[in-house]
Amino acid sequence: MTKNKILVLFRRYQETLNDYGNIFSNELIKNGAIFLDYYDIYMKYGKKQTEKYIEDFIDTNNISIMIYVVEPFIYYFSVDFFEKLRKKVFLAMLTADTEHYFDMRDQYYAQAFDLVIGDDVTLIPKLKQIGINAINYYIYFDASRFYKIENIKQDIDVSFVGIIKDKVGRLEYINSLIQNNIKIETFGRDSKNGLLAKWDDYVKVISRSKINVGFSGVAITTRQTRKHNIHKRKKQLKGRIFEVTLSQGFLLVEYVYGIENIFEIGKEIEIFHDKEELLEKIKYYLVHEKERNEIARKGYERAIKEYDVKICVPKLLKTITEISEKKKYKPSEIYLDDEFILNFTTYRVYLILRFIKIRKWKFAFEELKIILKYRKLDWYQIRIILTEEILDMFPRLKKILKYLFKRK
Repeated sequence: MTKNKILVLFRRYQETLNDYGNIFSNELIKNGAIFLDYYDIYMKYGKKQTEKYIEDFIDTNNISIMIYVVEPFIYYFSVDFFEKLRKKVFLAMLTADTEHYFDMRDQYYAQAFDLVIGDDVTLIPKLKQIGINAINYYIYFDASRFYKIENIKQDIDVSFVGIIKDKVGRLEYINSLIQNNIKIETFGRDSKNGLLAKWDDYVKVISRSKINVGFSGVAITTRQTRKHNIHKRKKQLKGRIFEVTLSQGFLLVEYVYGIENIFEIGKEIEIFHDKEELLEKIKYYLVHEKERNEIARKGYERAIKEYDVKICVPKLLKTITEISEKKKYKPSEIYLDDEFILNFTTYRVYLILRFIKIRKWKFAFEELKIILKYRKLDWYQIRIILTEEILDMFPRLKKILKYLFKRK
């Protein structure tokens, strides 16, 4: 339990197969943090009143630390709002997928925070270069959800679970293995075996697999990175490395910078850099069962000791508290570039449509005023937003289209 009053600003979602967000927020609450769902508050009160609500909540409840958990794509709050809060409390931002969003979003918000927390090891030097403190943490994995099925027949030589076609390099790697007569079973929305409907099915696949392959390529494109082709060169630390090791499976994963700080290569996990090395190591470990099992055992021991959410969250809160005690507030020089302003302003279109759906015209007008102030919009993103929001109004049509897309 933490002695400081810590507020977590986060959005809860319905439970999913990979329910990491809710698992993390629940563990924070168990450790004494207070939780606010910013989406519910924003939809209820609109921009101005939401900001006032958060400020008043901080004052009324004597909050000393606030952790803002930011999601992909979102731009609810202005940088200036967080800078204003930073005068009152120690502000930490917990972000993910920085491989995609650091350049166009996270580095701008980071200017208004005392601490940034993320799982990308390059985050620390990049932020320290612009005078912002950052730490790495890996905190989303509940070890009680993972297990090894004892005495199960390992009838899958190599398996991969996840999206294939939308990620850099995955299809090429898999096709290369097939061409070299490697029996690889893939599971996911664009795989021959389809989606795994239940969590237990996923864990079972890990236990059935002699080798669990992981890839580190990022999304080929997103609505905000489509003009940044250089992003395709980036690698990303994936949650699969923790899922496989916590399930006591053998992991062979595409190398990403910094993974050696998380697991010891060759002793707790194995890595590859290219198609040739992947093929070579698959052939080697398929016939070296004892060595394979020993690496899986040591990987599990490391994962259960260091990466279970029940262990990590108390440590994280302790670290944040210790850093907060050294804070001496100084106003931050805020710099915003056109791309950030464009994305921030375009996000207002999504919020306007949300408010129109629930007939809160006043709040929609608040967002419109921001658009009129900056007069910058990304029409490509707007087309996606309009399509998604309109389809949400016709759930039957959306269900049919999803079915057709899945079949295709």
